[in-house]
Amino acid sequence: MAKSRFTISVLFLLLFSSAAPAGSSQQRQDEPVRIGINLVTLDVAVADKRRRPVHNLTAKDFTVIEDGAPQKIESFSSDFVVTRNEQKIRSDQKEAGAGDPSGRQSAGGGPGRRFTGYRFISIAIDNTSVEAANRDAVERAVTHYVREQLQSDDLVAVYSIGNSLGLVQAFTGDRDKLLKAASAAVRGQLATDAASTREEAAKEVERAARSIGTGSPIEQADRASRAVFESYNDVSDYFQAQSLFRSLHAIIDVQRNLTGRKSLILFSQGVTLPSSSGYEVDGVVSAANSLGVSVYVIDAGGLAVGEAPRGYDPRGNLGLPTKQRPDIYGGEDPTRVRDGENGLERALKRSLGTAQPDRIGLLARLSGQTGGITVTNNNDLSAALDTVDTDVRAHYTIAYVPGNQDFDGRFREITVKVANPEFIVRTRHGYYAVKSEAAITDDAPVRKLTSDVLAGAESEIALEMAASYFPRGQAAYLVPVTIRVPARAITTQKKGDRYHAELDFVLTVKDSAGAVVSTFGRAYPLDLSEEQNKQLAETPLPIRHNVRLAPGTYIVTTALRDRTSGRTSIARRGMTLPVATSGPRLSSIILAQQTEQLPADYPAAQLARDVLAFGQNRIVMPTDNRFTAGQTLLLFFRVYAPAASAAHPSLIVGAGFIKDGKLVRRTPAVRVTQSPAEPDTGFPMATPLKLADLEYGEYLLRVELMDEATGQKETREARFSLSK
Repeated sequence: MAKSRFTISVLFLLLFSSAAPAGSSQQRQDEPVRIGINLVTLDVAVADKRRRPVHNLTAKDFTVIEDGAPQKIESFSSDFVVTRNEQKIRSDQKEAGAGDPSGRQSAGGGPGRRFTGYRFISIAIDNTSVEAANRDAVERAVTHYVREQLQSDDLVAVYSIGNSLGLVQAFTGDRDKLLKAASAAVRGQLATDAASTREEAAKEVERAARSIGTGSPIEQADRASRAVFESYNDVSDYFQAQSLFRSLHAIIDVQRNLTGRKSLILFSQGVTLPSSSGYEVDGVVSAANSLGVSVYVIDAGGLAVGEAPRGYDPRGNLGLPTKQRPDIYGGEDPTRVRDGENGLERALKRSLGTAQPDRIGLLARLSGQTGGITVTNNNDLSAALDTVDTDVRAHYTIAYVPGNQDFDGRFREITVKVANPEFIVRTRHGYYAVKSEAAITDDAPVRKLTSDVLAGAESEIALEMAASYFPRGQAAYLVPVTIRVPARAITTQKKGDRYHAELDFVLTVKDSAGAVVSTFGRAYPLDLSEEQNKQLAETPLPIRHNVRLAPGTYIVTTALRDRTSGRTSIARRGMTLPVATSGPRLSSIILAQQTEQLPADYPAAQLARDVLAFGQNRIVMPTDNRFTAGQTLLLFFRVYAPAASAAHPSLIVGAGFIKDGKLVRRTPAVRVTQSPAEPDTGFPMATPLKLADLEYGEYLLRVELMDEATGQKETREARFSLSK
């Protein structure tokens, strides 16, 4: 089934996942917050000119403005706790007149500290990035926090993030349990080895880089060595990011029904993610703000000190090479000019080429957009955690119902002001008016395309789109949406020996009432070789995004804009997601022509959750159902057993070809008696079907599923055309 066309598709998918560095301008820390709820809840931190928390404000001191219009504050609370770290701050504020001299809490103007519910604090250790040398420091910090800072109203949960998410300790106020969890969370994780391996790989990349461009005999070997480890780092970083952000999303989602102040404290040494995959961050931000969870990040790596230039330079006398001070010039005379560059310039280029990416920037953006803070360059992790704890306990909570109740999907700016203009206010900057979930980069061209789509912009170039659906439990579906971008929609520009393009992609979903329930938008950079640029002219470029939707009828709109030419391609499609029954269930039917082979080391857990995967293959979703007689049709769908028999199912599946209302061929029936590898993922069915003996024309392919225990049935259909 794998054909050359498929190979090109995979190539571009890989390009999308690795084309841009994590520190690109598209990942600015001032991106807006996204929420998907009717009531807007704001966590607001207020500090004086010396950045000390201000504790004695009431609702009358605040003004909330949305899109220039003042909003009515529906609820207000301030649940401050005086910690040991704040005793001196309170004393100082008393002298400055900025705090409450009595140390009491004013909530809504009333005296005394008012209990408003538990504070839920989730502590997560990112063992995919925390190196072994820093694990003890993390354990000491959490231990110190539990012993010294835990309050009577605190409930703390501890998580360990590795290749999968581990709940080390559920929410509890029991100090003994939490002290044991502090030790267990940073130990026994194989993922820590990945952090060490990444560090060794980085050292090898740096070492090999010293000979590149020097003309030395080992240059070619070092090029190969560097390429191997750079490839390893790219793949390792990708899967680390996926594991981290999915784990954070899960930690946040589980707090949906909790009432009280909610915070997530993450110990990590950072993450890198291509800008084309930045929606992972936006999705976590959206979930956190819709549930009122503030994210705090502590850099477990501590203080980072850069190295001075090293090596022998007769013009600078920087020191002779030693084992600890290698020769960055690769043994060549730095004054020698080759290809217009001297050795010093070539060494500088190599140094810049091996510079490490900003691994904390993404996490800083995550904390900044959820009302938290990021603590970096601090070797005393206990003090860092104390700083976070002080901030956790120094927030006001303000809620309001927006005057504009239309879920039109547009961005709305939020400004919070206090009566004293000298005070500094920190809160979220805005939200997208979306019912469910939004993840849109703050990149101006992407936001412009989003606005144009919502305003009903028309397509200048035809865009092919396909969508399918797969049940996720009884009340939701995962909907993969795929577009294929024609070559004429993309303008590449040559820079050196590479070809570049910048595409803006937006996907919006409206329900039957016209409200926007989901929206997504990112910039996709292309960085192509000459050969890849030629292939682009022959092969439509695939882009896929998954959306979670409830049963109902929707209009799905996808849009792509080429920044260079300004041309816009738009496709719209209606789809209905059926209400779940108590019987067996089927996903939608996919009639595929191509598959892609997944790497042998593709994580098993991720493979099990990929709705388009079977074995070590993944379906390439078609955007049309046109076949020729010489092709093989791959029939793909997933089977879901009723909840009552999910552990021991007994299901019968069959399919038939119908032409002009008559059954012309039936496939052999298959009995499914095994449960899926993961709950709610269903059992994949992939059947290759030869088309050579069928007459030309239009066909209906019907799939029937029956539960042998109850006799209940489910049917799905898909149409296709067959020609010469």
